[in-house]
Amino acid sequence: MNRPRLLAALACIFLCAAPLSAADLTLIDRKITKEPAYKSKPKYCLLAFGPEARTRVWLVQDGDTLYVDRNGNGDLTEEGERVARKEDGNDTLTTFRAGDIRAGGRIHKNLHVYLNKLDSLAERDAEVKEYLARNPQARGYSLALDVEMLGRKGRGLGGRVEQYVSSRDVNGFLAFADDPRHAPVIHFGGPWQVTLFGRHRLTPGRQADLVLGVGTPGQGAGTTAYVAYEGVVPKEAHPRAEIVYPPRRPGEPPVRELYELKHRC
Repeated sequence: MNRPRLLAALACIFLCAAPLSAADLTLIDRKITKEPAYKSKPKYCLLAFGPEARTRVWLVQDGDTLYVDRNGNGDLTEEGERVARKEDGNDTLTTFRAGDIRAGGRIHKNLHVYLNKLDSLAERDAEVKEYLARNPQARGYSLALDVEMLGRKGRGLGGRVEQYVSSRDVNGFLAFADDPRHAPVIHFGGPWQVTLFGRHRLTPGRQADLVLGVGTPGQGAGTTAYVAYEGVVPKEAHPRAEIVYPPRRPGEPPVRELYELKHRC
């Protein structure tokens, strides 16, 4: 991610990175072969793997239990696919340490799924406040996984590339769905692009941070799978952002500024 200081009203941003083609996640197969007897209302999320998203792994949250289709066969009742929450005495954060996923001929390691209460953030974060006003029971979902990628080396376990999904991206907050048909799709190991890390509200006369990330967009709000780029993206690779400001005076053309983003955080 990169944080240049900008002073402006933002009209639009063009990220100067050549986009790569990715699988059409709207056409992805959402069939689940077999499900357990849930104790509460299940919440669904679908993980897709590889450049063409051919490998699919279901996550289903059932209260304090998470079911993980580790081998990607659509059967959530198999041994070892039921994961209990980690008991750590923290009543604001629920953690599922789900371990490895062995599907599609690859082994992805150290899957963590987090659910965070958002109430404490609402007072200082207007976007969270608005989201909770629309969804009072909402939780903040986030994920982390060390992904095995052909031809890429990262700082994850065994040289895997660390990828993570924040509780929100430029499209909104990640939320597991009430049924498989509407489940968000997170695409790990897919084509990368430079993207805004979140929504930005820039105001004339005030400084603001423009924060970018590298990752793969998914299907649905909050589904961007970001890359921990240290050791993966060369240090000499700098994204550029073109900022288009409103004209100084009526009838004049808009003002365009090109920024090369060299600072990493």
